[in-house]
Amino acid sequence: MIVLKEEDTRKIANKFAKSIPEDCVICLNGDLGAGKTTFSRYLIQTIIKDRKISGEIPSPTFSLLQTYKDKNFTINHYDFYRLENSDDLIELDYDNSISKGICIIEWASKFPEALPANRIEINIDLVSKSKRSLNFIFIGNINKKDLKWCLE
Repeated sequence: MIVLKEEDTRKIANKFAKSIPEDCVICLNGDLGAGKTTFSRYLIQTIIKDRKISGEIPSPTFSLLQTYKDKNFTINHYDFYRLENSDDLIELDYDNSISKGICIIEWASKFPEALPANRIEINIDLVSKSKRSLNFIFIGNINKKDLKWCLE
């Protein structure tokens, strides 16, 4: 899937947010500046808007984890970029995070051994300064019924 401007990214993230199950792990991979955080922000904004959770959506690059909660739902947004090894995930309660709610992981390919068997991977490639390629990959037991449009 090709995106030519940020508005295209927003539309895809919004549609994706309305299609994903309430318990899933979403792994975002791509070079610096590819658009992982932009996609994550739009995704989280759509989910939060639907759930009436308020607040800013900062990048978790320095905090490593941002969590958004309401009484019945959690979104954990990780950024693995600054982590040295997968053992650092223990302090972030990562194992618990990937088992409930929505877990979004930027730079997920950095620690493939820590990724769950069931996940959605989104690879974002810089084709040019303003052009991105988004490739959705469903790994393991993911219900693709509402997500078939991602594979077009």
